[in-house]
Amino acid sequence: MESLILFLLIAIAVAPLLTLALYVLADYFELKIATQLLEVMVALLKLQWLTASWINILGGLALSALGFWLIWHFNGLARTLSGAVLVLFGFWRTYRGALVNARWQSFRSAFRRH
Repeated sequence: MESLILFLLIAIAVAPLLTLALYVLADYFELKIATQLLEVMVALLKLQWLTASWINILGGLALSALGFWLIWHFNGLARTLSGAVLVLFGFWRTYRGALVNARWQSFRSAFRRH
């Protein structure tokens, strides 16, 4: 199951680039499929943005939780500081993922109106 999830995440990350390469080749040879490949690439990029935003949100929350766990369960200045850094980095990553998700939602709703 874990390898399937990993495969899907890699495929989502790489698929738009591969589609762009196919589009460049199809456009170079003036094939009619080039326009459809460009539309597929846009759809894959939207999926990539949505997936990346949720991974950043969940990863940030997990890092923050790990940081809180470090702070509460271990003594020592170094471990407390490393926990605090993890909490801050996790919150920043969650915020960044939420921003990407919000921009994707506004982008999607802007194209629904037209």
